[in-house]
Amino acid sequence: MKILLTIFITVFSFNAMAMQTKSPQKIAYLMTWADYTGGVFKFALETQDEEAQSLCPGGYWLDGASDKNAALYDFIKDAYQAKTPIVVYANESQDWDGMITKECKLQLAAGV
Repeated sequence: MKILLTIFITVFSFNAMAMQTKSPQKIAYLMTWADYTGGVFKFALETQDEEAQSLCPGGYWLDGASDKNAALYDFIKDAYQAKTPIVVYANESQDWDGMITKECKLQLAAGV
C-alpha cells in the first residue's frame, strides 16, 4: 500500500497545476446538493497549510455522480465519518463555478 501511495504522490507531484496538502488533515465538512449540481460534492479540511489555503481557500470539489469518481466520493465520505486524516492532491486551475469561493478539483485523496 505504501508503494502504491508513493507512486501516486510521485505522479501527481510532477503535475504543474497540482497542489497538495503538506500534512494529513481531517475533513471539516462535506457538502452535497440536490439535482441541480449534477452530483458535485464539496469538502474542506479542518486546518489547511498556508499554500493550500491560498490556492484552494473554498476547499475541494468533484463530480460524485460520475462512475469514475464514485469510489473517491465514497472514500471522502468514509474519511469524514471516521475522522480519518487525509492528504489531498487537487488541480488549482479547475475551480467549480457553483460557488463564489474558489475550490480546487480533487485529483487524489490518500488516507494516512
